[in-house]
Amino acid sequence: MIRIHPLSREQLERVVERSEVVERDSHGIKVLRLEDGRYLKYFRRKRYFNRELLSPAAVRFARHARQLDRLRIPTVEVESLHRIIGEPHTVAVYRPMPGDTLRALLARNAVDTQTLYRVGVFLARLHRQGVFFRSVHPGNIVIDGLRIGLIDLLDMKVRPWSMSRWARRRNWGHFLRCEEDRPHLRAELIDALLFGYRDAADLPFSEVREVAERIRDYLF
Repeated sequence: MIRIHPLSREQLERVVERSEVVERDSHGIKVLRLEDGRYLKYFRRKRYFNRELLSPAAVRFARHARQLDRLRIPTVEVESLHRIIGEPHTVAVYRPMPGDTLRALLARNAVDTQTLYRVGVFLARLHRQGVFFRSVHPGNIVIDGLRIGLIDLLDMKVRPWSMSRWARRRNWGHFLRCEEDRPHLRAELIDALLFGYRDAADLPFSEVREVAERIRDYLF
């Protein structure tokens, strides 16, 4: 059972004062880097009547991290969960996965075909193990040497069966949807990515080839 602890607004504000803001949106702070290197992620409940009444976002975030850990997929380590007293919002405190995002590496031109081949193998493994991660774009894939893992885990489902063909095609669309990544995804890198997926996927070669053709048409 995942326990969720109370946190007052005053306690949270004191934490904010001593931390670095990593991410914010129009509603306010989303992610903080704490003094000791841990991170705090703030989950706002934007509507009163939704599924978070029964399953708060912070709890789902922690549950997904545990599911990935059981599958031996590197990810964040959630240490504690909190509900803001008198408010519907929740907070997760976690240790980040070390490494750089694939997006950052692509932007620095620090990715070679061997790395993209391993990312393709990694994506095939996710699909084999039933991990449907809608936010699977390069900004949420972290590379730490030979380890490849996932961050920002809220929008995810794990099934006890291999992903369907339809879900795989949709997931590839999620991987490729961010405009900022496309200029860095050169043809030879895409080829290496697809070769890795082809070699590790539990699909007939003809189906992998169809996916590859759609991706090339989408990008080029």
